[in-house]
Amino acid sequence: MDKDSIFNAKDGFQPLIKKAKKKSLKKIIIVSTIVTVSIFMVLGIIFIIAYNQMQHSMSEYFSVKFEQSEVYGANIHYDKSTTSFSIDSSITQDQYVKDIAGIPYTWYNEQTWFKIYDSPTTIYDNSITKSTDSRRFYRNGQRVVNFYVPGGKKVEDDRKLLQSVASTSVVEIGVSFKKEMNTNQVLKQFPNAQWAWVQNPDVETSIVPGYVIGDYAYGFTITSPEKGTDSIAKDVKNFEKVLSNLSQKDEKDTNVEPLIKSIKQKGTVQVSGIILTGKVKDLLPLIEQDSVNYVSVGVIIPY
Repeated sequence: MDKDSIFNAKDGFQPLIKKAKKKSLKKIIIVSTIVTVSIFMVLGIIFIIAYNQMQHSMSEYFSVKFEQSEVYGANIHYDKSTTSFSIDSSITQDQYVKDIAGIPYTWYNEQTWFKIYDSPTTIYDNSITKSTDSRRFYRNGQRVVNFYVPGGKKVEDDRKLLQSVASTSVVEIGVSFKKEMNTNQVLKQFPNAQWAWVQNPDVETSIVPGYVIGDYAYGFTITSPEKGTDSIAKDVKNFEKVLSNLSQKDEKDTNVEPLIKSIKQKGTVQVSGIILTGKVKDLLPLIEQDSVNYVSVGVIIPY
């Protein structure tokens, strides 16, 4: 090999080669560092955006669910929720209860999984089951109240069952009217009514024609029946306001739109049925009124 070759370790070019190698190595390290930092920054920004989007989704979802609980599900009330977070998701468990004559009865828990990379997924821990004739429904081993659409023919109901329950037992019953009534008529005939069913004719359906499963019914809580018509008028106003809100949200409940339309056509909120709770001996006289067409027994304590 030529002694003057640049590959000769003893020639005069070696210091320049070493200097060039060091300079090249520094450039590689700097470029690699910049690229790595840039990648982590981009991933971090994407993660923050996705996480904020998940939190927005949670906020919107909770807003809808909270308002929906005010107008959906007979005598079902939102109670509390707990949330656990992980690096890329969160799981929220909401608890819903029924008010059985002042006794809070846990009705079901609902788990919702929120993810930064996907839409929310809801899991019902305690789903509704049905009897062999599809006319009775159960949740947590307790009966789910049914409503019967006004104007339907006379059918067998739960009056005999109610009469067979111990007179001191506390029960929940759904009462369906022969025809719709205004709120003042409801309070006059049933001064202790707890919840009012407002029929949604274009949406409410069930396995058996003419019946509406109470857990899927729309209506409102009668907050202070003892205060009379002024109080229930406020309940009705709040009911209409919540329906309007639900129809306008991003995660809107599209089922409320036919109900809003029906109320506008009638000019006022008409009640098709109610929920009553109390001791059997106190409820039996109420269901003998001529306006009652159908009686459905729900929660019984003790069962």
